[in-house]
Amino acid sequence: MQVTFKNTGMIEEAEIEVNGLTVIAGENDTGKSTVGKLLFAIIKTFNRFERDTRLFQVRDIRRLIDNYYFDARKNVDDPAVLEIGKAFFEELKNNALALVDKNKSQKEIEADISGKMRSFTETVQGLSGIRVNMEEITGHITNIIVKKPTRELVFKRSFLLYMNALLSGDIANKFSADGNYSIEGSDGRAALFKISGTPADLDIRLNDRLYFEDATFFESPALLNLADTIRFSKTEFDKTGDTKREAELLEKAYVPEYIRDLLLKLTDQRTRGKRSEIADGIRDIIGGEFYYDPDVRDFVFEKGEQKFIGVSITPGVKFLGAISILSLSGYITGNGLLVIDEPETHLHPQWQIRFAELLVRLVKDGNYILLTSHSPYLIEALKLYSDVEPLKEKTAFYISEVKGSSFVSRITNVTADISPIFEILADAYEKLEMLQLKGL
Repeated sequence: MQVTFKNTGMIEEAEIEVNGLTVIAGENDTGKSTVGKLLFAIIKTFNRFERDTRLFQVRDIRRLIDNYYFDARKNVDDPAVLEIGKAFFEELKNNALALVDKNKSQKEIEADISGKMRSFTETVQGLSGIRVNMEEITGHITNIIVKKPTRELVFKRSFLLYMNALLSGDIANKFSADGNYSIEGSDGRAALFKISGTPADLDIRLNDRLYFEDATFFESPALLNLADTIRFSKTEFDKTGDTKREAELLEKAYVPEYIRDLLLKLTDQRTRGKRSEIADGIRDIIGGEFYYDPDVRDFVFEKGEQKFIGVSITPGVKFLGAISILSLSGYITGNGLLVIDEPETHLHPQWQIRFAELLVRLVKDGNYILLTSHSPYLIEALKLYSDVEPLKEKTAFYISEVKGSSFVSRITNVTADISPIFEILADAYEKLEMLQLKGL
């Protein structure tokens, strides 16, 4: 799959090929992570359609009926009457939500809702303050249930929720003279999708489904320290409203969806005792077995006869152990994309090289990996191992650079010659040499 980004995040322009192993190298704050986050959001959104259609119907019904209740109670000063109204609207809401999952015709739904409304109006007849428009409420509820939102509308709402979590809603490049942005996906000559717009408006065009059925975004092993909290937290898709303020008022813990997605996968209890070539390779690197133990509700590292639990496990072991779990539990698959953000942060150069070998092996087995890095050890190892296999047709290297003194970056394909990557990474050594010459 080829994805073209224009004026998204820090990126002025980039055309990324995802066909096996995709490596994006460069300095910090040049848009490397943005590519992975956007691809994660797009893949997830494409594969949430059926679930999100129901989710948004349920949310719209709740909002609609709550609004009618809040409007109706304004004219009620009798507590007994208010209780009757509150009970009715709650029952109406539950009844309407139940109809979402039933395959009924429009007439049947209208008759069901009308029956509930008629019973209520008969009950409150003569009571002061309660006023409801039976036909209006019936029509609005029926429309939500029968007229399901279009695929584009569901995609738009889901994608924006991901964007609020991943990029705080800021898709467009803030430093670009042109406020328009676009993300286009294709498979050869076949156009798959186009997401475009301005910060105030978003346009979605969906032409066909994606090859990828899932995506996993791995940002930091530090998240494993909060596994139990994250697993039971809410995300943007659980909110009944649109603002973070509502979550704060409810005193609920909310985390970005991509973080909970990762921790739910890592706490999969089906992996212990399983074996695979990748898991064996990681076990050999870290010198033990890493797994999630539901009894202690934390991650465990067995090394020899000793056990280390949770925060006592080093970040490097957590990182590689997490990759092992994803492999064993089937979340690194031929129809999924694994996005790994700067894995070298917690890995010694020797472990980076051995990890590179495992990644290339995963790609050789038909898996898809997008990796960002600024480690010369890891990047060169990935290049060498992919050349040996060989995986020339399935490996692509990119360099992410800021344009001059501007605040926008460009991502360029350097697969044919990756020396520009090392030239950028070598700048730090050159500066150190200059400082030595100056006697600092």
